Amino acid sequence: MKSKQKVDALLAIFFVLLVLGFLLHQSQTFAGSLPGHILGIAGAVIIGLALVYPIRKRIFGKKGKANPLNRHIIYGLTGASLGTVHSAHKFSSAIGALTFLALLLVVLSGIVGRFLYRNVNRQLREQKKDLNLLKNHFKAMKQHIADCLLETGRHIEEDDAVKRNCREILDQAYGIAELEMSINVFEKTKALFSKWLHVHYMLTFFLVTMLVVHILAAIYYGLRWIP
Repeated sequence: MKSKQKVDALLAIFFVLLVLGFLLHQSQTFAGSLPGHILGIAGAVIIGLALVYPIRKRIFGKKGKANPLNRHIIYGLTGASLGTVHSAHKFSSAIGALTFLALLLVVLSGIVGRFLYRNVNRQLREQKKDLNLLKNHFKAMKQHIADCLLETGRHIEEDDAVKRNCREILDQAYGIAELEMSINVFEKTKALFSKWLHVHYMLTFFLVTMLVVHILAAIYYGLRWIP
């Protein structure tokens, strides 16, 4: 799993570096050339493969190992990278500019959402585990104090050891309360990602629409590399 995450991270970094190339490099003719079109077509096909994941998830209910998210990420980043190389950091039309803008927004929303969601999910899992441990220890301490008082027949104020245990229980109660508040914040943050996912889907729909328009426009106005 870690190796797959490294691949995701490297592809994300590679894409960001390609986008930064707009500041350093431009080619006036590459996008309309034969190699440029081949890269553009390959990028569009691979982006199409990335759409298999949400279709299988939303329509056919395939999740988990039956529908790995990792493939969606790799296809999306690879297709977006090829699309960026195809553009050669130059926009010759408003359609091309809108297509790339949609591509950029989809990928960046995916990158941010994926890595933040994973971190939030991991933190939430760890905190819930810690909370269960604290609660179990809290119950055990309460039972221990009750047993001690029952055996000795003394009151809490009369037993220093029991007093210390009570203070420890009080500290644990505060810790449990703070941890529950933290978990509540993380759960609300996680719920926000469901809204982010809808935004990601809408941006993807916009991207697919612009890709179709871009391809049709290229065919209509003619392929420049054909004599």
